[in-house]
Amino acid sequence: MSLQVTERTHGDVVVLELKGSLVIGEPVEEFRRKIDEAIKGGRTRLALDMRGTDYIDSSGMGFLVVAHKVARDAGGMLALFNLTDRVVDLMLLTKLSGVFHLYANEQDAVDAIHGKDVKPFDPVEYVQNRGEDAPGGE
Repeated sequence: MSLQVTERTHGDVVVLELKGSLVIGEPVEEFRRKIDEAIKGGRTRLALDMRGTDYIDSSGMGFLVVAHKVARDAGGMLALFNLTDRVVDLMLLTKLSGVFHLYANEQDAVDAIHGKDVKPFDPVEYVQNRGEDAPGGE
Protein backbone atom coordinates (compact mmCIF):
# COMPACT_ATOMS: atom_id res chain seq x y z
CA MET A 1 0.00 0.00 0.00
CA SER A 2 1.43 3.34 -0.94
CA LEU A 3 0.65 6.96 -0.26
CA GLN A 4 1.35 9.97 -2.44
CA VAL A 5 1.50 13.32 -0.70
CA THR A 6 1.32 16.29 -3.04
CA GLU A 7 1.96 19.75 -1.64
CA ARG A 8 0.53 23.00 -2.94
CA THR A 9 -0.41 26.32 -1.41
CA HIS A 10 -3.65 28.24 -1.16
CA GLY A 11 -2.44 31.67 -0.11
CA ASP A 12 -0.49 31.08 3.09
CA VAL A 13 -2.08 27.68 3.75
CA VAL A 14 -0.13 24.53 2.90
CA VAL A 15 -2.50 22.06 1.27
CA LEU A 16 -1.39 18.43 1.35
CA GLU A 17 -3.32 16.17 -0.98
CA LEU A 18 -3.25 12.55 0.19
CA LYS A 19 -3.74 9.77 -2.34
CA GLY A 20 -3.69 6.15 -1.28
CA SER A 21 -3.56 4.49 2.11
CA LEU A 22 -2.31 6.19 5.25
CA VAL A 23 -0.96 3.12 7.02
CA ILE A 24 1.91 2.04 9.25
CA GLY A 25 5.38 2.16 7.73
CA GLU A 26 6.54 4.27 4.81
CA PRO A 27 3.15 5.96 4.13
CA VAL A 28 2.93 7.39 7.65
CA GLU A 29 6.63 8.31 7.55
CA GLU A 30 6.17 10.16 4.23
CA PHE A 31 3.25 12.08 5.70
CA ARG A 32 5.23 12.79 8.89
CA ARG A 33 8.12 14.21 6.82
CA LYS A 34 5.77 16.59 4.99
CA ILE A 35 4.20 17.81 8.23
CA ASP A 36 7.59 18.23 9.94
CA GLU A 37 8.97 20.08 6.92
CA ALA A 38 6.06 22.52 6.92
CA ILE A 39 6.11 23.18 10.67
CA LYS A 40 9.91 23.59 10.81
CA GLY A 41 9.61 26.04 7.92
CA GLY A 42 7.17 28.14 9.94
CA ARG A 43 4.18 27.09 7.84
CA THR A 44 1.69 26.15 10.52
CA ARG A 45 -1.55 26.63 8.59
CA LEU A 46 -2.21 23.21 7.11
CA ALA A 47 -5.12 21.68 5.23
CA LEU A 48 -5.40 18.05 4.20
CA ASP A 49 -7.30 17.12 1.05
CA MET A 50 -8.60 13.65 1.87
CA ARG A 51 -10.52 12.93 -1.34
CA GLY A 52 -7.93 10.39 -2.54
CA THR A 53 -7.51 8.65 0.81
CA ASP A 54 -8.88 5.15 0.46
CA TYR A 55 -7.81 3.69 3.81
CA ILE A 56 -6.40 4.80 7.17
CA ASP A 57 -5.19 2.33 9.79
CA SER A 58 -4.67 3.02 13.49
CA SER A 59 -1.11 4.28 12.91
CA GLY A 60 -2.34 6.69 10.26
CA MET A 61 -5.14 7.88 12.51
CA GLY A 62 -2.69 8.27 15.38
CA PHE A 63 -0.41 10.43 13.29
CA LEU A 64 -3.34 12.59 12.18
CA VAL A 65 -3.92 13.31 15.87
CA VAL A 66 -0.20 14.09 16.32
CA ALA A 67 -0.21 16.40 13.27
CA HIS A 68 -3.27 18.20 14.65
CA LYS A 69 -1.52 18.73 17.99
CA VAL A 70 1.80 19.80 16.42
CA ALA A 71 0.10 22.41 14.24
CA ARG A 72 -1.94 23.73 17.18
CA ASP A 73 1.09 23.84 19.50
CA ALA A 74 2.98 25.81 16.83
CA GLY A 75 0.20 28.41 16.79
CA GLY A 76 -1.44 27.11 13.62
CA MET A 77 -4.25 24.83 12.62
CA LEU A 78 -4.78 21.58 10.74
CA ALA A 79 -8.04 21.26 8.80
CA LEU A 80 -9.30 18.25 6.85
CA PHE A 81 -11.61 18.51 3.86
CA ASN A 82 -13.09 16.38 1.06
CA LEU A 83 -13.49 13.38 3.33
CA THR A 84 -14.34 10.10 1.63
CA ASP A 85 -17.17 7.92 2.94
CA ARG A 86 -14.57 5.60 4.48
CA VAL A 87 -12.83 8.44 6.30
CA VAL A 88 -16.15 9.84 7.54
CA ASP A 89 -17.08 6.41 8.90
CA LEU A 90 -13.68 6.10 10.59
CA MET A 91 -13.99 9.54 12.18
CA LEU A 92 -17.34 8.54 13.67
CA LEU A 93 -16.23 5.04 14.71
CA THR A 94 -13.17 6.37 16.54
CA LYS A 95 -15.09 9.37 17.93
CA LEU A 96 -12.32 11.63 16.60
CA SER A 97 -14.67 13.72 14.49
CA GLY A 98 -14.90 16.08 17.47
CA VAL A 99 -11.12 16.44 17.66
CA PHE A 100 -10.40 17.43 14.08
CA HIS A 101 -11.43 20.55 12.18
CA LEU A 102 -13.50 19.04 9.35
CA TYR A 103 -14.78 20.97 6.32
CA ALA A 104 -16.68 20.12 3.17
CA ASN A 105 -14.23 21.73 0.73
CA GLU A 106 -10.91 23.51 0.41
CA GLN A 107 -12.28 27.04 0.50
CA ASP A 108 -14.16 26.38 3.73
CA ALA A 109 -11.03 24.87 5.29
CA VAL A 110 -8.85 27.82 4.25
CA ASP A 111 -11.45 30.34 5.44
CA ALA A 112 -11.72 28.58 8.81
CA ILE A 113 -7.94 28.52 9.20
CA HIS A 114 -8.02 32.30 8.71
CA GLY A 115 -10.62 32.66 11.46
CA LYS A 116 -13.67 33.22 9.29
CA ASP A 117 -17.00 31.88 10.46
CA VAL A 118 -17.50 28.72 8.42
CA LYS A 119 -19.94 25.89 8.98
CA PRO A 120 -17.88 22.81 9.83
CA PHE A 121 -18.53 19.52 8.08
CA ASP A 122 -20.92 17.44 10.20
CA PRO A 123 -20.16 13.73 9.68
CA VAL A 124 -23.31 12.58 11.49
CA GLU A 125 -25.52 14.73 9.27
CA TYR A 126 -23.57 13.52 6.23
CA VAL A 127 -24.11 9.85 7.11
CA GLN A 128 -27.80 10.44 7.79
CA ASN A 129 -28.21 12.10 4.40
CA ARG A 130 -26.07 9.47 2.71
CA GLY A 131 -28.43 6.83 4.08
CA GLU A 132 -31.42 8.58 2.50
CA ASP A 133 -29.68 8.72 -0.88
CA ALA A 134 -28.43 5.14 -0.80
CA PRO A 135 -30.32 2.49 -2.76
CA GLY A 136 -33.11 1.25 -0.55
CA GLY A 137 -32.59 4.14 1.92
CA GLU A 138 -35.50 6.03 3.34
